[in-house]
Amino acid sequence: MVIGGAVLILIVIISLCIAGVKRHSSKKQLAAGKEAVQACYDTFVKTLDGAVEASSATGKGEKGSFSDWFMEAYPEKKDAVLKAAQDGKISGEDIYAAVGETMHVVNDRYKGWLDDAKTAKKHGIYMKKGSSGKAAEVVVAGDICFAEDGFVLDHYDTVNDLSKCISPEILKITNDADVFYLNHEYCISERGEALEGKLYTFRAKPERMALLEEMGTDLVSLANNHVYDYGEDALLDTLDLLDEAKIPYVGGGRNIGEAKRPVYYVVNGVKIGFVAATNAEVVYYTPAAEEDSPGVLEAYDTAEYNRVIQDAAGQCDYLIAYIHWGPEDTNVYEQYQHDMGKEFLDAGADIVVGGHPHVLQGMEYIDGKPVIYSMGDFWFNDETKYTGLLKLDINDKGLKGMSFVPCLQTEYTTQYIKDKDEQAEFYEFFNGLSPNAELNDKGVFKEVEKKDE
Repeated sequence: MVIGGAVLILIVIISLCIAGVKRHSSKKQLAAGKEAVQACYDTFVKTLDGAVEASSATGKGEKGSFSDWFMEAYPEKKDAVLKAAQDGKISGEDIYAAVGETMHVVNDRYKGWLDDAKTAKKHGIYMKKGSSGKAAEVVVAGDICFAEDGFVLDHYDTVNDLSKCISPEILKITNDADVFYLNHEYCISERGEALEGKLYTFRAKPERMALLEEMGTDLVSLANNHVYDYGEDALLDTLDLLDEAKIPYVGGGRNIGEAKRPVYYVVNGVKIGFVAATNAEVVYYTPAAEEDSPGVLEAYDTAEYNRVIQDAAGQCDYLIAYIHWGPEDTNVYEQYQHDMGKEFLDAGADIVVGGHPHVLQGMEYIDGKPVIYSMGDFWFNDETKYTGLLKLDINDKGLKGMSFVPCLQTEYTTQYIKDKDEQAEFYEFFNGLSPNAELNDKGVFKEVEKKDE
């Protein structure tokens, strides 16, 4: 009995020792993991070049140290994080793999910017669950114009069915996209007078907002030469109606701060940014937004837009910069567009997308990054011309893939090009406009050697 009791006591002592060692090891692992997470965050903050302020050199703020907050914010992911950090180091990629959010998104949570939808909106951030659960799909269209005095609305009012104006295949793509983005080339209001002396002025009735919603529009650019066609009141109505429809906008606003403000969509834990500016008018009918007056963000002098791009790029994983520019009704872009596009890329944009020429102008890779010189008219008038949808697949590492959906605008409609031979003709046409880029027979872009002119 004495020997048996001694053995039992010994077993208990050994068990307690083992448990103590495990607890010590677990605490040591947690401490090492937190140290690695904090080091990763400190490195991330240093790369922001002041675009996002660190709460302090040690990463301590209202929520305590970043690493303490992080372990509490993602308790169900703690084991995965500690496993990734078992060698004493962890990267932003490791953190994304563990928690499903990039460092930009995690940092926004740390700062409290994502505490609720209202707070997120205040910082220009909108959260969306991706349709695929993998790469985010951003779909970009060109210019759309809802003018009541002719153009596409007359046809729409005749058929009273959007799918008879825009192919069902196109509408499915725009509605299925995680983010559908286009250029809003008109004002929407019942107030104001057409600007004196301006040849073309475009205004839609407020009820036409339903068409944008039916198309699945998530974001519009107001940086163009027609959003102010009926003056200040009509522009202000446009802003109010977009707000009511919960459609964010870039490139225009009630003041310069609003016009410069980026919009960010967080999809599948990746933060995608959007900014816009205009450089389109020879005669300046459309005013630049100022401190206390509405208008658009101008880029005739590119310095201000470059700063907007630089600041926005520092706060997101991928930045799409829109620019309204270029000569109208020609498929040939000008040298200044190339030079300006390079400026925007150098400032921090990951892709530059242009509009205003009303026709496609091809694309070019500059230092490995794409410039789409003009998306053309998406749904604008009765002219017969090629158009399409730009599809961007974006993940935590950047642009995973880029493709183009071939379409044709004709007789007040925009039609998906279904026929394979006609698709091939479209791709051949687009490739002829592009100096070092090609679309394959699936509509997928790739960079190629610069072609002979």
